[in-house]
Amino acid sequence: MKASLVSKRISAFLIDILFLFIVINLIMSIKFINPYYDKYVESYENYNEIVEKYNNKELTEDDFTKLYVQNYYQVTKYSISYNIIIVVCIILYFVLFQKFNNGQTLGKKLMRLKVVDSTEEKNVSILKYLIRSLSVYYIYIGGILPIIINCILIFILSPSSYMTISMVISYAFLIISIVSLVMINVRKDEKGIHDLLANTKVIYINKN
Repeated sequence: MKASLVSKRISAFLIDILFLFIVINLIMSIKFINPYYDKYVESYENYNEIVEKYNNKELTEDDFTKLYVQNYYQVTKYSISYNIIIVVCIILYFVLFQKFNNGQTLGKKLMRLKVVDSTEEKNVSILKYLIRSLSVYYIYIGGILPIIINCILIFILSPSSYMTISMVISYAFLIISIVSLVMINVRKDEKGIHDLLANTKVIYINKN
């Protein structure tokens, strides 16, 4: 049953991420909501062009490094609106929607899973759903916390310093996510870091 529950949790998470990926990218293309969309696309195209030139030996190592760092900085700067959209969608979906949908996202609904309080004596509060989201729902290169941190640092640090610290933050949260997944597999109570912090757990709903 444990292996089945873990696989169902992973499947539910992947379904939720796919759903959010579609919604976020649809919203992102709306220029009224994302005024930097054109500049983001232009910066991203420049990024691909730089990489292509380097692969074709048209740039030296030093030139590539300078251009890459500067362009990485520009891409991140113009993706601020995109990152804000991600944070808002995560909170709306994994916090509010899950709270008012009986502890279930679409993925959990399909997998017959549900988030409950560890004591199972009371409903999970919005605060606990928020804590879960802050600590586990890492979309693309991060999640709410790393996205917020990156949005602040982009206006404080130089391009080279920002890139270094941004990569460190990304790797740190990747390690945290891997540790949490391992914990779910090896702990008897099947709790990850997010469940321990929020004092929640995921259960299987047997309708038979």
